Amino acid sequence: MTDIPAPPAPESETADQLFQTLVLLHDQGKVSLRLDFNRLNHMDSPVGVEADSNIWVYGGLVLTGLAFWFGGIYWAAGVAVAGITAYYTVGRSYVRRRLALRIEERAFKDLALWQKLWRWGGVALVPATGGEACAAPKGNWIALVRSLRDSSGP
Repeated sequence: MTDIPAPPAPESETADQLFQTLVLLHDQGKVSLRLDFNRLNHMDSPVGVEADSNIWVYGGLVLTGLAFWFGGIYWAAGVAVAGITAYYTVGRSYVRRRLALRIEERAFKDLALWQKLWRWGGVALVPATGGEACAAPKGNWIALVRSLRDSSGP
């Protein structure tokens, strides 16, 4: 009787390989991100940068101070109200765009940052096929990536 060698065991996937697959699936539009900006804009968030918000606050304070110096209390109050209104309309959308861009540019380039972001929460992966979203930190993004990769074929 001859001994037939067993086929080699398939190589196990690394987290880095699965992460690269996730980036590819995102680039192909097979999965998208849904962001919880309230969670992600927290000062302890791995992708949050307070400078995005602070530039609006400091600018408003400087303009309010100048208005007080040159025009008095009523001008300062008007400028303060206008500054607060500007932040809650234009400023917040600016901060959110910067945060979303930071996730796209930095978190999808670095597995360690992605893992920190996933443990932090505030992000969900949404399959383009309309399946159930996989939300951080409790969802299993690795299982979702394998599922999407296997369903899309080789």
